[in-house]
Amino acid sequence: MAMWRKRVLVAAREPGPMHARTRQVLLLFKKRASRAIQSPHDGDGELHVAFAIPSSELANWESWLQTRGIAVEETRTWKLGGWSLYFRDPDRHLIELATPGTWSVD
Repeated sequence: MAMWRKRVLVAAREPGPMHARTRQVLLLFKKRASRAIQSPHDGDGELHVAFAIPSSELANWESWLQTRGIAVEETRTWKLGGWSLYFRDPDRHLIELATPGTWSVD
């Protein structure tokens, strides 16, 4: 398992900032934990988050999800040649893994 996957699983139990890549941070918050501050960071309901992955990692992710019994909800090919893989976390948030060619900013 890639090191960042392990960090995401740990961060889900210990919310806060996490170094993702150079000049990138992934912020995870415990539900309702920030409501006491002036600008809460909570989301409600089924949310969507997308992570960029290299095209060469798509098959590895499909295999990783399958071996853990996590259903892939959709696999989509985009006009620019990218692929997106969608699945749900235990709270029903939609997780997207997107390869280059998904957005015009790639």
